[in-house]
Amino acid sequence: MPSEASPRVTAGVTTGTMDFADRRVQQGVTAVLRYRIISGLSIAASPTFARVAFPATLGGGAVSGLTDLPVELSGDHVFAAPWTPTPGFSLGASVPIGDRQAGFGTGGIGTSAGLGLSVSPLDRFSAHVGVGKSLNDYSLNSTLGASSAAWGDFDVSYQLFDQVEATVGVDGDLVAQDTLAAARMIALSVAANVGGPYTLTLSGGHGVSGPAARWTFAVGFGTDFAGLQALGSSSPIQRFMRSLGGQSHKGSLTTPGSGHGRAP
Repeated sequence: MPSEASPRVTAGVTTGTMDFADRRVQQGVTAVLRYRIISGLSIAASPTFARVAFPATLGGGAVSGLTDLPVELSGDHVFAAPWTPTPGFSLGASVPIGDRQAGFGTGGIGTSAGLGLSVSPLDRFSAHVGVGKSLNDYSLNSTLGASSAAWGDFDVSYQLFDQVEATVGVDGDLVAQDTLAAARMIALSVAANVGGPYTLTLSGGHGVSGPAARWTFAVGFGTDFAGLQALGSSSPIQRFMRSLGGQSHKGSLTTPGSGHGRAP
C-alpha cells in the first residue's frame, strides 16, 4: 500500500491490441493520471485513443477516436490482522467525449461501482476477488462483452522474484445479456520494477466464452503501476481489462461504410 512518503501524483501509459471472433481488431493507447488525496484514497482519469479495423466481411476500413473518459475514485484499507485483509471500493464516471456512432461513447454521463477484497496468506502470495457493475450502457472493460452487466473477477498473485510479480485470473460477466453466452476471459499479467518508482507490465488474455475478445495483449509503463500486488478495489488483471478503452453497445461499433473514415 502507498506510504505517506509516496508521491501524490503518479502516471502511466498502456498500449495493446484485441482480436475478436468476427476478425475485428481493436488497438488502443491509454494514459492514466492519478492523484492520491490521502493514503489509501485516490482519484484517477484515463483518457484513451482507440482504433477498430474491420475485415472485408464487415465492410472493411476502420474507425478511430477518443473513447468516453473514465474518472474513478477508489479507496483501499489494510487491516492489521491475519492474512492482511484489504477491502476496497471504486466509484466511476465516464465523461461523454467519445463518438457514440462509432461505439466509443454513449452521449451521456455514465457511472459504475465496484467492491473488492484481497488477502495475503503468505508473504509472496495474495488473492483478490471483486464485483462491480456499469450503471449505464458503457463498459470500462473493453475486452469483455455486455456493457451494463454485473461482472466479477478472481485473481491470484505470486512474487516470483524481489522485483517481479505474476498474476493470473478469470474475469467476466456474471450473467449473459443477450443470446450469446456470458463474456469471460482468462488472463496473465507480469509486473517488474525497472528502477525507482517505474514498473513495466506485460499482459495477455484469452476470451473463453461469449463476445469477449479472443486474444488481447498489452504493455504498460509508468509510476502508477508501482503497487504490484492486488488492492481491495482492483487487481493487475482488472487494470489490464480496462487498458484499451471501454465500449458502448447502445452505439455499437459501426463500419466505415456508414459514414466513418476508412483506413489508409
